[in-house]
Amino acid sequence: MRTIKILLADPRHKTAGVHYNFVPISIGYIASYLQEQLKNTELELKLETDPDDIFILLEKWKPDIIGISNYIWNSALSNSMCKYAKKVNPNVLCILGGPEFPAGTGARKIENTSLNKTYDKCLNYLISRPSVDFFSYGDGEVTFLEIVKKFIENNFSVQSMKDKNAPIKGCASLSKDKNKLLVGGYIPRIGMEGSVKVEGRDIIPSPYTNGMLDKFLDGTFVPAFETARGCPFLCTFCDQGLDQSKIATFSVKRLAEEMMYVGEKMSKLEKGTKTVGIFDSNWGMFEKDVELADHILEVIEKYDWPQYIECVTPKTNWNNLIKINDKLKNRVELVLSMQSIKDETLTDIKRKNWTVEQYIDFVYEAKKRGKPTTSEMIIPLPKETEESYYEGVKILTNHHVETRTYTLMMLSGTELGRDKAIRDYNMKAKYRVLPKQFGEYCEEKVFEIEKICVATNTMNFQSYLNCRNYSFILRLLGHPVFIPVNKLTKKLGINWHDFSRMIANVIKDDNFEGGFKNFYNEFYRESLNELFDSKEEAINFYSKHENYKSLLLGDIGDNLAAKYTTKALLVLDDVFTFIFYVIRNKYNKNFDKELNLILNSSEKWLKNLYLIDVILADTGDDSKNNEYELKIDFDFPEWLLKSSLPFEQFKKNSTYKLDYDFKKIHFIRNEMIPFGKDKERAFGRFLEKRHQIGFDFLEKTYGKSN
Repeated sequence: MRTIKILLADPRHKTAGVHYNFVPISIGYIASYLQEQLKNTELELKLETDPDDIFILLEKWKPDIIGISNYIWNSALSNSMCKYAKKVNPNVLCILGGPEFPAGTGARKIENTSLNKTYDKCLNYLISRPSVDFFSYGDGEVTFLEIVKKFIENNFSVQSMKDKNAPIKGCASLSKDKNKLLVGGYIPRIGMEGSVKVEGRDIIPSPYTNGMLDKFLDGTFVPAFETARGCPFLCTFCDQGLDQSKIATFSVKRLAEEMMYVGEKMSKLEKGTKTVGIFDSNWGMFEKDVELADHILEVIEKYDWPQYIECVTPKTNWNNLIKINDKLKNRVELVLSMQSIKDETLTDIKRKNWTVEQYIDFVYEAKKRGKPTTSEMIIPLPKETEESYYEGVKILTNHHVETRTYTLMMLSGTELGRDKAIRDYNMKAKYRVLPKQFGEYCEEKVFEIEKICVATNTMNFQSYLNCRNYSFILRLLGHPVFIPVNKLTKKLGINWHDFSRMIANVIKDDNFEGGFKNFYNEFYRESLNELFDSKEEAINFYSKHENYKSLLLGDIGDNLAAKYTTKALLVLDDVFTFIFYVIRNKYNKNFDKELNLILNSSEKWLKNLYLIDVILADTGDDSKNNEYELKIDFDFPEWLLKSSLPFEQFKKNSTYKLDYDFKKIHFIRNEMIPFGKDKERAFGRFLEKRHQIGFDFLEKTYGKSN
């Protein structure tokens, strides 16, 4: 029997920078299991993520089979690859797999009847992708094996497989006449079929220890692990656990060996990521996770890797997560997301995993360990109103939780993406390009377009925009550069949430002008302009030469909250002017000389502290004396170090000597070079790529003269 050439791809757009750069563990499992099960078959396997390399392999290497992980961030690219594969080799077998399918993971429930709407959507999905031969729903390891076996049985002929007009287990495909959907039935998850053993998934050989993923352990990819597959929860906005809620796990012994193997590889690199990603839907929920933490600690102690553990934290039993973080010396990212605090909403989205009180308990446990906590809110969820959203943010903010707000994505196969939910909640949809998820390949422009909800029967479109605009203000004020302002307002008795609402309300006032107001208005306009009524309309717009050029530059189609936070830093003086204007306006009836002294000195200090203007300027020579003195009547920097003490103790004339510190400036300027000649855009990209650098790195060097 001849050698079968198989290309397994987990493609990521890289035109505007790779947004997702984890080791492709999912195709690693498929490849490793396939190789183990077909020991007597000559297989040549290649695993790739780079789209350019994949297109080259399709043309030059001409695989017999291509299997592609299909997600929202690469769905259009996956289809484009299948089309190109068929163009250069009509006999290639093209397989997609993943959650980006109208039935989600629940295709086993599709009835073969045209009366079933999910059936119709799945049928139309495949009709619109004629180059896709099979779509694997659910877990892919066994399904892919079944397809390869059928390929061999049919003498390596895709046409012969289709002529039989017979479904394949775990797959959806079109009938021979292309007017009917063939659904092959459900394949149980490895580790679950007739077995109660938690080590059931060990039957899949490790793609790490067998060397299959070595090429990705180069320091640029973040090593990824999956300790368990499945999710017991049924959150209606999520594509995890919808129909395969049972959980199957790898043994701790197997995982410990993998971690040690990867740790050794990473320790030999001169440069490389210090992060590891754990892809479980709820890592930290089970006792086995606590046990695994002991083994991760052994890796840390032996190889000084990893320094950071990025994970999807559990939706219950966060006590285990705290235990794990303690074992791993505070290296675990502690993110628990509420999504909403409204009881009716949490009930409807099937997300009542903990109470607000329990969540706050977790927050304070995290604070004891010096860990900031972050929560996500999603808008517009069912029964959420503009007022309930603000109330939710207030509760979280008052407990010092950094709150990020995301728009509801109407993912294929999720409950909130289905017709019933859309009808029940009167959900209104718009379309927009996913940030950085686009590119041009083989003279074809490819865009990943997401479907989002922008209104429901309890939150209209204008309310959605109001919440979105406020969430930007909240995100901006959460930047480290505004920590001194946070301390100041707290001392003045101004609640931080109330202050953020004041900022959001005043900025909308037509009577206020300035740089901050200008780019806030830009944010609002772009929030509207990025929305389209259909996927086709969005694609047509971005395909135009001038618009595609703007997309490449990041002028349009980028993550707006991140983009405009950077813009704010570039006009930081204007932002501080506005912030102190709002503080003074708060006290306009009770404004006294002493308060004015405190505010003037604080504002003056913050406007002189940062190097940003110097970094972006064309002038500046470290051969000259770049020191200068700054006199303030209230010793704001000293008060920041002792902010629990009264203002009165710091009301004294103070002189500080500030130095531009050209070592910092030259370093940053050199780091900006790869991002282009436009300094402001390059600086923004630098901040985006080097976000782990503390913002104090951008401060001038200073010392007290008196």
